[in-house]
Amino acid sequence: MSAPDAHEATLVLHLRRSRRKARDAAVAEVAALLGDRDGRSLRGGPLSEVSGLAWVGLDDTPAAVIAERLRFLGYTNAVELVRPADEVEYPDEAWERARWTGRDVILVPVYAEPDDALRTGAPDQRSFLLECGDGVVRRIEGYRGGRGTLEHRALPVADARLLVNLVANPSGGRLLDPFAGAGGVVIQARAAGWRTYSADADPTLRYGLAELADAHAVADAAALPLATGSVDAVATEPPYHPMALDTVVGAVPEIARVLRPGGRASVLVGADQAEAVRSAGTHAGLTSELDTPIDRKGTSVVCMCWGR
Repeated sequence: MSAPDAHEATLVLHLRRSRRKARDAAVAEVAALLGDRDGRSLRGGPLSEVSGLAWVGLDDTPAAVIAERLRFLGYTNAVELVRPADEVEYPDEAWERARWTGRDVILVPVYAEPDDALRTGAPDQRSFLLECGDGVVRRIEGYRGGRGTLEHRALPVADARLLVNLVANPSGGRLLDPFAGAGGVVIQARAAGWRTYSADADPTLRYGLAELADAHAVADAAALPLATGSVDAVATEPPYHPMALDTVVGAVPEIARVLRPGGRASVLVGADQAEAVRSAGTHAGLTSELDTPIDRKGTSVVCMCWGR
């Protein structure tokens, strides 16, 4: 591999242990956050002998700008910026050094978050307002979602962040989760600066989601009470149950309808739903930007990202 151009930069991504097989998704996540810097996947880079790494190329960008963009990564727990050793004035002794493309380089840390740090925001570590079976609204500690046909377990923080980051927009705007569940996507979207809209057909979730989102509606994802082109992004994880397939597929044209031109949508769907969802996206006029399988602790899912 030839040396990078003087006007290019390289990032080394250290993937989270639980997501090391999801390299394409991890790279797409970082590239989306650095979209206006021409973020793109590279076939290799420094430390290529180490497992669990990926590389992203981008226009030459100050480390401070990269660090500001990469504040809440889902599938990556550390990122380093590759710099020629002779260009780093005051290198820290702890920074890693390597030999790459015939020269000495220093890997300057720009993001670091231990895997266990995600535990503080995990569904079983937070509370959720839920209307219980007796009609009383209670704050449930560690609520992880229902088990019904049209319900899904609460989304892990890593996956919620991934979905939000894949639709990243530096100017922010309005983000919708039409299968909001226990609100994992909404929490991460608000942290990233989005104005959040949530929807879910289950009325017992309305109190918890109204507390988390800027606006919430009890609604079928295939008939959203939103104007055409009224949201800037959609990020969601529909239920995986086989009997939910028609509901999930029926939501895709509605996602396309409410999404503004130039907006983006990201979804995590069950592997057995992927073919039908993929076809629905094509028929709805959405353009595929990412379509990759992910093994999520034994649950096979597919991550898709579309442009409008």
